[in-house]
Amino acid sequence: MDKKVAIVGFRMKSAPDLVTTRERLTFELTRGLFDDLGIEREDVDTTIFCTNDFLDGRTISNCFLEGPAGCYMRDESKVEMDALNGLMYACMRILSGQYRTAMVVSLALTGYQVSPYLHIEYQLSPIYDRQMRLLNELSAAALQARSYLTRYGYSEELLDAVAVQALSNAAANPYQARRIPGVSKEKVASSSPYYEPLKELHCYPPTDGGCVLLLASAERAKELTDKPVWVLGMGQSIETFYLGERDLFRSPSTVKAAKRAYELAGIKDPKAEVDLAEVSALFAHQEPLLAEALGLLEEGAAESSYQSGDTAVSGKMPINPSGGALGGHPVSATGLIRAAEAVRQLRGEAGENQVGKAEVAVVHGQDGPCAQQNAVVVLGV
Repeated sequence: MDKKVAIVGFRMKSAPDLVTTRERLTFELTRGLFDDLGIEREDVDTTIFCTNDFLDGRTISNCFLEGPAGCYMRDESKVEMDALNGLMYACMRILSGQYRTAMVVSLALTGYQVSPYLHIEYQLSPIYDRQMRLLNELSAAALQARSYLTRYGYSEELLDAVAVQALSNAAANPYQARRIPGVSKEKVASSSPYYEPLKELHCYPPTDGGCVLLLASAERAKELTDKPVWVLGMGQSIETFYLGERDLFRSPSTVKAAKRAYELAGIKDPKAEVDLAEVSALFAHQEPLLAEALGLLEEGAAESSYQSGDTAVSGKMPINPSGGALGGHPVSATGLIRAAEAVRQLRGEAGENQVGKAEVAVVHGQDGPCAQQNAVVVLGV
């Protein structure tokens, strides 16, 4: 991109049950970010909220968060659902030249306060699918998993291998909600069955949590941090066909979103130029499926890539070194958390999960049944 925008700071938090309110969580994350950067609310020119009215149980839910986020009587807006779209919106506001800083705020309390699956169920056809009650987020994901495995002749052991890698990474990440020390293929394979072929540990856990992230123009970024992480490119796309009309074994919208992001970032060969990826894979099969769509894994070669360790933290193409969404999925905030995890990597602050060479990272966010809408952002130092 011609103009430069940087991520200068973030705060995130997740747990199975935070026993808090949306307002309190917003205040804690925002106040913590302000303290980290030594700023006050007047230093934030615009704020973008990313929440879901349906899951929050109230209309225009961002109105209730303006006070805790410190943006009352100041410029603010909202993007419904995945917050990686909010990050792109905030970035465009800075690129417009009207703002020097933009804060993105996203959170969800879907651990025990509300079912995280309802918002997908209510996106399905009210005339047939809701009446029949056969399709929901989990059963649709199972159909996608079976379609993907069958298309490339993969065994169900691929799901176990992906889950073990992700959950092992999550176990070493203090920001994750689900941490299972010593997780094994046997433990994953013996977990409770959901919809065939998916088991409990192949799927994201209900999670409470959120993320707050601050972007700044190049000039302002230099004043706020000595470790800026630059937004190099971004793209977004959506599948225009309904669930039953799509080829679920692939993700054309991810391909299109990635192409746009790579073009802006000047990346011609993702496999050679990208050092790691943080992918919003809500189910085990989605991680290799989306990594292929992002151009990071060879199509049809996912099983060998995971077996050889190429996708591990120390591998050629680390996928979700943070543990990804299998370690925690606060609905709406997951894409922004993936961005924050990428920032940790690019700053060399990822601890046990640190990738050796981390200069360029791809971040992915999704929404809708079987990843119907996808967003891609390229970050670099």
